[in-house]
Amino acid sequence: MTCLRAQSLITPFINDKLNMKELEEFIDHISSCSECKEELEVYFALLTAMKQLDEDKNLSDNYSMELSDKLEKAEDKIIHQKLTFFKKCGALIMIIITVTIFSNIVYKKYDLIEDKAVVTNSTFKLRYNYFESRYRYNKMGEELEKYLEWEAKNTK
Repeated sequence: MTCLRAQSLITPFINDKLNMKELEEFIDHISSCSECKEELEVYFALLTAMKQLDEDKNLSDNYSMELSDKLEKAEDKIIHQKLTFFKKCGALIMIIITVTIFSNIVYKKYDLIEDKAVVTNSTFKLRYNYFESRYRYNKMGEELEKYLEWEAKNTK
């Protein structure tokens, strides 16, 4: 942030009119720039004194301390907002992880419960003649034959 921009935000800062992004940039700049901080102190004392006079209040003795308190509260507000943001992000991540784990557990549960269908009768006819002629002298054909015989015996 430039000094010109910071100085244009002094009055909105004093009147609590800055959004969080502007407030954070303003505080960062004021912390590092002594000229702008001096300007802020002068404006703060002037505007606060005028406000106190308009409201028929007693004038403050220590505007510097009041400004320090205001800056500290603004920093606390920024920290609180960031902490809240990170808490919300953490909660969202935890919700996503929980939903993912829960959906995987439910999926696995139904996968385990699902009956494994054992085919005992089938309408599918194996073209045995095709395999017999093709693999007549082939070991695979012999094994297929043995399997079909064994299946015929065990299914009865």
